[in-house]
Amino acid sequence: MLLVNMFGFREGDIISIIGAGGKTTFLFRLADELREMGKKVLVTTTTRVYMPPKDCYDELCLDKSELLLKSSELKDGVVVAGSGVSQENKLLALDQEAINKVKSCYDYILIEADGSRRKPLKGWRDNEPVVIDSTTKTIAVVDIRGVGVTANSYTVHNFELFKELTGIEDGEVVTSKHMIKMITGKKGLLHKGIGEEILYFNKVEDEEDIKKFKEVSSGIDKKIIYGSLKYQFYHELIRS
Repeated sequence: MLLVNMFGFREGDIISIIGAGGKTTFLFRLADELREMGKKVLVTTTTRVYMPPKDCYDELCLDKSELLLKSSELKDGVVVAGSGVSQENKLLALDQEAINKVKSCYDYILIEADGSRRKPLKGWRDNEPVVIDSTTKTIAVVDIRGVGVTANSYTVHNFELFKELTGIEDGEVVTSKHMIKMITGKKGLLHKGIGEEILYFNKVEDEEDIKKFKEVSSGIDKKIIYGSLKYQFYHELIRS
């Protein structure tokens, strides 16, 4: 089963990917599948993302004028674009104006629009996530194994904001109720979603994961896909 088939993509979609626990892997899995289908794909970020391996893309653009040129020349494949590279080897953000200028050149645009410093849980600042207005689908990635971890600054990005959002205390174990608040709270994961909002729960791989997933998903009224990027299986949650 291809991951890309689970989300109802249409040519011209601009897809902003937010959340924690597998965003970058998710983004490049989608890009690779679309490339194999012969599609032309722009991959970029409105925050920062670690530079991908060279086999993840066909062209790399680190300048807006270069992006305009290559976007019109390339027939298919994956273009990775940003405004430069940081000292940490992270691709720097491309602004909404630049994305809108080239969007007609691509079948799909995939944007990493959030950052979590590779932690499974997060609280959001007022300016996060950075979802551009022309987004047609917002996909929120959730690491189901965030349920059960001990909440502290090592496991949670923006820990103080996460505490405000969920009501959790330092050293407390994250429960399904905390996870639901993280996703649906007033300043939670989806508070800046634009277009169709879809949740993808990652690492749902064994009976314990499935139990946690059922507890969390029962409190959320959104389209939900779940599965494993590692083992490459995916399902849509069908409610009775």
